[in-house]
Amino acid sequence: MNVFPILMRRLARMALAISALAASAGIFAAPQIPDFVYQGRLEQNGAPANGNFDLGFKLFDAASGGFQIGATISQPNFPVTDGLFSVSLAFPGAFTGTQLYLEVSVEGTPMLPRQAVATTPVSQFTLTGGISGPAGGDLSGNYPSPTIAFGAVTSSKIATAAVGNSKIADNAVTSAKIADNAVVAAAIASGAVGTSEIANDSVTRGKIAGGYSNGAIAVSVGANDCNDYNISVPGAQLNDLVFFNLQSGYTLPPNMLIQPLRVSGADLVQIRVCNLGNVSQSTGTIGVYVLTMR
Repeated sequence: MNVFPILMRRLARMALAISALAASAGIFAAPQIPDFVYQGRLEQNGAPANGNFDLGFKLFDAASGGFQIGATISQPNFPVTDGLFSVSLAFPGAFTGTQLYLEVSVEGTPMLPRQAVATTPVSQFTLTGGISGPAGGDLSGNYPSPTIAFGAVTSSKIATAAVGNSKIADNAVTSAKIADNAVVAAAIASGAVGTSEIANDSVTRGKIAGGYSNGAIAVSVGANDCNDYNISVPGAQLNDLVFFNLQSGYTLPPNMLIQPLRVSGADLVQIRVCNLGNVSQSTGTIGVYVLTMR
């Protein structure tokens, strides 16, 4: 609320003073109806005035002199009670964003100086005018046609389940867009991964369920005899398939062979070592690979 100094003028045998209490209430949003409510206080001989007074209101483009904007609004015999009055003023097309000044007259005599009318009518033009200039925040470019800034749409700005199949372009999701360990078994449809979906040599031993050992054994077997042995293979389970091989650089003595038999218990694989020769033989310490699969 703007309060202006009391202005005095002598009219005939009475002294009148008027002050603006508020010139900003009741502004309408649409620019074609630029009404605002002017609330004033009128004093007569230093006391609040009572009665009916002829009031006039004019808009000017300067604090003094200048040109009148729009028509004069006259309010003859306007009631004033305890010095207070409130009147709705309309100056169609007057407010274009420039500073204007309101001149109030009582009984035909201007109450000077004119009062600046800026706060609401000028703001009214700003609110209803066109938007221009650079955009900021999550927007880039310039108004009236800004675009969404790069990186502005984060996961927190996307509603749950808002992005469905229809929103994702074909071939848009590449391997680079999939986080490590993001695709779990539950996310893969049954039968979705076939031979054609698996690259050659891409399934390593570490991806196969089962046991594995790369230790060493040393056994002795009599002539024309076979012995069975249990060797430790961590991870082996009953009913696993068993694969056996010598490590690189190791060989068996002539007429000796080793055959994997089965998983005999948890973490145990049974092998059979046979000596087909006519004398007892020993394998010596040899490195072996044992792999089970389920």
